[in-house]
Amino acid sequence: MPYMKSKLGVSAVSAAVAATLGLAAGNAVAISQSGEAKNMIRVGHTDLQGRPTYQPNVIQYPDGRTILFVGQHSGSPRPVPGYTFLPNPLNHNADENNGTMIIDVTDPRNPVEKALIPAPVNGKSVGQSQMARMCLGSQLPGGTPGKVYLLRNSQSGNLAISGYQIWDVTDVEHPVKTSEQMGLRSTHKVWWECSTGIIYAPGSLSTPPLWKESQAMLVYDWHDVNNPPHYIRTFGLPGGQPGGTVTTSLHGAISAHDHPMAAQKLARADDVIGNRIYAAWGVGDDGVITIIDRKKLLPKEYGGTWVPATDDSANQPLESELIGPGSPTVGYFTMSPDQGGHTSMPVFGMKPPSYGKYNEFQTRDVVVVTSEATADGKDGRCNEAPHWAFTLDVTVENSMSVPPGTKVEHDPYQGPMVLGTMSVDPRSGEQNKRGNFCERGARFGVHSVEENFNNPYYGKLTAIAYFNGGIRIWDIREPQAPREVAFYVPEADALTDPDGYMTNNVEIDNRGYIYVVDRNGAGMDILELNGCAKQIADKGQTCPDLGNNNAAR
Repeated sequence: MPYMKSKLGVSAVSAAVAATLGLAAGNAVAISQSGEAKNMIRVGHTDLQGRPTYQPNVIQYPDGRTILFVGQHSGSPRPVPGYTFLPNPLNHNADENNGTMIIDVTDPRNPVEKALIPAPVNGKSVGQSQMARMCLGSQLPGGTPGKVYLLRNSQSGNLAISGYQIWDVTDVEHPVKTSEQMGLRSTHKVWWECSTGIIYAPGSLSTPPLWKESQAMLVYDWHDVNNPPHYIRTFGLPGGQPGGTVTTSLHGAISAHDHPMAAQKLARADDVIGNRIYAAWGVGDDGVITIIDRKKLLPKEYGGTWVPATDDSANQPLESELIGPGSPTVGYFTMSPDQGGHTSMPVFGMKPPSYGKYNEFQTRDVVVVTSEATADGKDGRCNEAPHWAFTLDVTVENSMSVPPGTKVEHDPYQGPMVLGTMSVDPRSGEQNKRGNFCERGARFGVHSVEENFNNPYYGKLTAIAYFNGGIRIWDIREPQAPREVAFYVPEADALTDPDGYMTNNVEIDNRGYIYVVDRNGAGMDILELNGCAKQIADKGQTCPDLGNNNAAR
């Protein structure tokens, strides 16, 4: 295990926690501002015990409380002497692995940490639970009304602790595990349909035949939270199946089945929004974005049309079951080799004002795509290709029919295309005392985008986590010309890795509060828009482009 050191006595432990971390469960922290912000302010903060954090997700409980769940990476940016992991003041300073932190954010100005669910540990093997998805028991078939459930991953090279778990988190201070599916390879950024219980989960089975790409897409029915899930199939890019040669990993998929507009027609395709899944492959290079027909992915017992070609098709599909006539693949977009697919967030039914006078294509379906910057540490500052976020037009899903195309192209899956790029010039940091983003600690570049269909800015603004560039807000109402309208760049604190702060992931709740978490231990900030950026959502007004994507020299 990392950071193996001898145990301290009880009194020394308490002193170490107090002196080194200064932690107290649920204490209100005076909110200061970083000084590097525009049209955004920080309204709340909690340190997350200095643990490196990945995905924040928010849910409103049946009693009206708003609860935040954050998944965490393994390791400790600043190890505490005498501890293998980090002390957890929510559990008598117990030495506990990182995992899933539960925070009550009902009052965003006073977030209160309630519990830590450590990721599994097996001997010297340590799991990390980066992802958190939640469902209300009243929405989930097989759930109990009044209860709330958490689905999370555990990623480890040790199959005994590599898989997915469901927890009953109704009592936020005393979560209870209800079921799990371990023995899976390469788990990560899972999606859970609350109305059906179906999950689309990065990973693959560990029993032969093994997929060439270990981080493919597992499809499970997990509506029964009290028992292990029912395996449906494994899906992936052609060549990733057993015997293949392709190793482009699935980072995550987003299903639109529970979208508020699920029953509405897509902009051009003869299908509905709720029958689409958008999957991002490749993470930071060799990216592919795939459009998946949900019905063709699922068998008839789940409302689908897939009929396995062989008895082994669930885990050993024919290539024709991955792509080709009748397959789930509707269309795809292959990215430049230096750009990857980290997140693929769909935005449906956009009506850009500038298109109003045209006689077709006035309505657009767009996917916000991010490509992760991956260079780490002091030697990793911009020591790679620049990474960006994109507005990807998926209005035309492929060229297999006319209209909307004028002919069938040489590649019948050709259709999606990039409309706009959301980039931040690292030189724009020179306007502030911390200087050029490439010369600050840690990574600079894009990581992730928010993923809540019900946030009040949906279809108008998008939030992009930009590592040491902080959080950047873009006006996407004209998706071919996105404009940066707000940003907030957090600061390191006493718990942050010496390489510096690193804004990792972002989410926006139904109230419009923006949650950003730090990969290097600087905790969680709750932000809100102000100035003209807030008026975009509230009154549909405009806001000047901040120009940080084209810094003057």
